[in-house]
Amino acid sequence: MSNVSNRNHTLALLTVLHFFTHLYHVALLPLFLKIQDGFKLANTEEATLLLTVLMLAYYAPSYMTGVLADSLDRKKLLALGLALNGLGFIGLAWAHTYSMAIVSAVVAGLGGSVYHPSGMALVADLFHGKSGRAFGIVGIGGGAGFFLGPLYTGWRADMTGSWQIPLLELGVAGVVASILF
Repeated sequence: MSNVSNRNHTLALLTVLHFFTHLYHVALLPLFLKIQDGFKLANTEEATLLLTVLMLAYYAPSYMTGVLADSLDRKKLLALGLALNGLGFIGLAWAHTYSMAIVSAVVAGLGGSVYHPSGMALVADLFHGKSGRAFGIVGIGGGAGFFLGPLYTGWRADMTGSWQIPLLELGVAGVVASILF
């Protein structure tokens, strides 16, 4: 595979990873009331806390994941991060207790925290001096994830009558994508 072809292949995979990173950020939004009912939570605030915990686990270690991205293989970090993100969503889907759901949200957030420090540095390295277009392409993946995440989970939850099924499907898809990366 030529150098240009390899860079473009990696760019396509980074775009897919960015898609999943942002899809996972918003996948829970249409499910809060169903999650509240599923865990028999007293109020919606407890259901929305899952997303708050996920995002705290995403942002809190960002500096440390940046340090790791500067010293370890970024492709391996990205694959591991997406696998953890996906496994966190599989855990959310299988959680039998609210406590298990909180732990799963932490795992998902920690996995997601790897993407931006590693992915953006990898784009900059691959397209040194000509990275504007590459960042734009990767950005499309993130935007598509923001757009499709709640559409998919809301649609699938309504179709199946279960808030867990779309989370399981997205979690498995993320793990598969991490293996392909």
